[in-house]
Amino acid sequence: MIRIVNGTDSEWHTFYELLRIYFPAYETSGELFLIVDTKPNSKHVTLLIDDDRYDKTFLGEDEFELKRKISAWIAAEVEHPRKEPSLWGSLTGTRPIKFLQKHRRELGDAGVMELLKKDYLLDPEVAGLLMDIAKRESAVIGDNWGRGYSLYIHIPFCPTRCEYCSYPTIGSDNKEAVRLYMDYLVRELSFVLQKMDSAPETIYIGGGTPTSIPVEELKKIFELLHDLKPKEFTLEAGRPKTITPELVEMIRNYPVSRISINPQTMVERTLKAVKRPHSAEDILKAYRLVRQKTDLAVNMDMILGLGDETVDDVNYTLNQLCELEPENITVHMLSLKNGSKLFENKSVFVKNTRAMENFAMNFLKDRGYHPYYLYRQKRILGNGANIGYAKEGKESIYNMIMMEEIHTVIGVGMSATTKLVDSEGNTIRKFSNFRNLRDYTDRFSEVLKKKATYLGDVL
Repeated sequence: MIRIVNGTDSEWHTFYELLRIYFPAYETSGELFLIVDTKPNSKHVTLLIDDDRYDKTFLGEDEFELKRKISAWIAAEVEHPRKEPSLWGSLTGTRPIKFLQKHRRELGDAGVMELLKKDYLLDPEVAGLLMDIAKRESAVIGDNWGRGYSLYIHIPFCPTRCEYCSYPTIGSDNKEAVRLYMDYLVRELSFVLQKMDSAPETIYIGGGTPTSIPVEELKKIFELLHDLKPKEFTLEAGRPKTITPELVEMIRNYPVSRISINPQTMVERTLKAVKRPHSAEDILKAYRLVRQKTDLAVNMDMILGLGDETVDDVNYTLNQLCELEPENITVHMLSLKNGSKLFENKSVFVKNTRAMENFAMNFLKDRGYHPYYLYRQKRILGNGANIGYAKEGKESIYNMIMMEEIHTVIGVGMSATTKLVDSEGNTIRKFSNFRNLRDYTDRFSEVLKKKATYLGDVL
């Protein structure tokens, strides 16, 4: 077990995440203690890993600087047989691009690169990747930091549960639950749209698999959004069997501009292993239907590290996807999340996926796709990252807004999160709706009260 002794709350969070990155096996087994002894002008740190002991004293009074130095020591100087490699040095956190953008404004591009490589010990190629993405993001977003808002609408239904999934989902075959949920979702969405005095910049309907519910239920949401003209309107339709002629015909009448069709892999044995009940041919059929009947931009997700896949399997999937020429391909690295069957069965395990990540990046760059957004997750294999790739000019605005917290995102629906961002681009409040259907419906007045209280703070 990983334990932090005597650290502040900020130190506990940073050091725990860093130790989990470099010593993942110790999260569930073994003994790893980090003991922080704070004195007036220094901190003495003792790291105990099983029978091995590491000590160092760090001089200074600035808490932030001392925390950074201790993190760098763990990343670069502590040597242990069970320590895993990482190209990310001592940088932790989900949103490295947001971190980079903040310091770009303070230090300039050259200063940020020095900060990343010298102070945070990032591999030069990783630092360069982050800078490339940050520059592309700035070109797309411009000076719109803190301006406007986006709308996220959550539909938590799925036909089945994949082995790697940890989201609070409900079976879409539960017709009564679908009807009940959609009644309340429509009420919350109506309330938000009435509260706001402007239209959202972007809209994202996610889940779950939103398209797994009956078309007439989904249409209730679209009717409320019918007259809006967002810059981008995305519908997640991850499971290909939910993409039917009836669905496609319906969404043609609304301002949808982007759809996600998510194979995760095109390797049949892997689809079966992770209990994803569709075939590669189902993906091709769904894609052809969307292309023939609409002019929507298409995103396709894949996950590296599933099953027993190798670089050859990644090559196979990427070849299949690139032949279709979707506007976006998002390459996720498998993350072992609490609540997923995969985590329950495997707990924490180490798997070399760096070769897959490098292959995917080079493959997509060679075919005209560039990385435009990036984020990391806890227990992500190989200490890697999730990276979105796009053809030139086809970047998803919502993905950048949501990940970098560029402006307010209002979440509607069970477990949806709202983040309020002020005119300076600073997040001033974050709150989430209830995570289960019973609380969301039984305590619905609390959901609306919170929206009524806080939405006026910024907008």
